[in-house]
Amino acid sequence: MKAEHIVGLTYADRMRMAIDARHHGLSTYLNSELAALTSLMGPMSDGPEWPAGAAWLAARHKQNACVLSDGLSDPWVERDRPETGLGLEVFIESPDSGVAETAPLTALADSWLFPLTAEVSHTLAGYSRLSERLLNGELLSMEFNIDHIKDGRGRVGALLGVPVTAAQPLLLPGGAIKLVAITLLTPAELKYLRGKGEAARHELADKLKTAGVGHLSLLHRPSLV
Repeated sequence: MKAEHIVGLTYADRMRMAIDARHHGLSTYLNSELAALTSLMGPMSDGPEWPAGAAWLAARHKQNACVLSDGLSDPWVERDRPETGLGLEVFIESPDSGVAETAPLTALADSWLFPLTAEVSHTLAGYSRLSERLLNGELLSMEFNIDHIKDGRGRVGALLGVPVTAAQPLLLPGGAIKLVAITLLTPAELKYLRGKGEAARHELADKLKTAGVGHLSLLHRPSLV
């Protein structure tokens, strides 16, 4: 359904349609139930502007735990801004969450997956140009200071890109959006990528694919550079 087909609806209706479609698409892609994490975080008055507000979900994909952004693709309230927000959502998938498979999905709010996903989400919300680059097929690398998963300098690196398994866009009422994977880097990989460009990021992505890692985030694996 194109954006012009939903003209005339209230913003609340547009939001509800977008959320329902996104949750259905994510649940189908992961073959999992979804659990909201946002209410566990308390009010978030500080931070970058999201289309409608910062939110996250927890899910499982087979034996892996997943944390996903849930709102980067919400419609902007302004009619002259995209109906699909920033046009993407980000997710991290890992067998190393440290949370038992029998635990409720909301327990993933206390795992390292959540702060990393939140940092990436807020960065994209604050710098829309980065989202545009991801939508254009670029790979990006980012680094943060996260207590749960520090390297020797207290920095954590991640590679961002649309994985092969999520190459099919997710269809929302306002248009298609992409799912972007967050892949945890080893300290050596983060150091290698510093100051380098797109070619180095694609080289590392190819090595991750060849090694069978793909877009998964693994806490204990050898560096590939």
